[in-house]
Amino acid sequence: MVKQSLRTTAIIGFISKGLIYVVVGVLSLLAALNMGGQSSGANQAFIFLKQQLFGQVLLMALGVGLLCYSIWMFVRCFYDPENVGDNLNSKFIRFGFLTTGLVYTFLAVMAFYHLFSSPKDDYGAKYLEYLGPSLLTIVFICIGIVLAIQAGILCVGVFRGGILNQFNLEGRKGSSFIRMGGKFGFYSRAFIVAIIAYFFLRAGIYSQTHEIMGIQDAFSFLDQSSLGRILMGITAIGFISYGMFYILLSKYRTFE
Repeated sequence: MVKQSLRTTAIIGFISKGLIYVVVGVLSLLAALNMGGQSSGANQAFIFLKQQLFGQVLLMALGVGLLCYSIWMFVRCFYDPENVGDNLNSKFIRFGFLTTGLVYTFLAVMAFYHLFSSPKDDYGAKYLEYLGPSLLTIVFICIGIVLAIQAGILCVGVFRGGILNQFNLEGRKGSSFIRMGGKFGFYSRAFIVAIIAYFFLRAGIYSQTHEIMGIQDAFSFLDQSSLGRILMGITAIGFISYGMFYILLSKYRTFE
């Protein structure tokens, strides 16, 4: 049985994670439609939110919410409150919770950074200059391979239903509609992860710049392709669906 306090922490985390993807998707969709948006990632989403009315309050709440999501992931990894299990497959799943928790802890730190920094601050990847080119090549190739594997696992998991089954939506009113939107969102996320994996592999093998590529660069890449605007728009809608899926989990997910 999951304690009520932990359920509340998870729900706050779901809403915060969903909000990030909705903002990223909306900004990118507006860019695809030439309506004033821009290809966007988490960093641009934080900047956008900070510029809104009560932006600092929004960033503070979002940073806390992302930390809540990280806590939920860490609890699922180390304490297994929903009885995922201890067999080999379950250990891989719980390791995935750990890595997800680390990622969203980093995003929370990024949100707090934007909260207390000025627009002129540069927090780019200058620290990479202290690493040698050989080490950078190895690091970027390894990251590219891991991301490519993650994209494949996402696709297989959604196709087989395992990823969506973990959210315990069965039997809830409107669950089929929510699952449909979730599938579209997860496939879109896998597509973007695959593009980012390509960026890292290309940077590690061919490029001498070793620039870190993220969601914003992936959307920009789509924009430059022959069907870029269409692909960018569809993927942006997928991100919105992915974000809305997590927001709806705050109401429909069970913790049994």
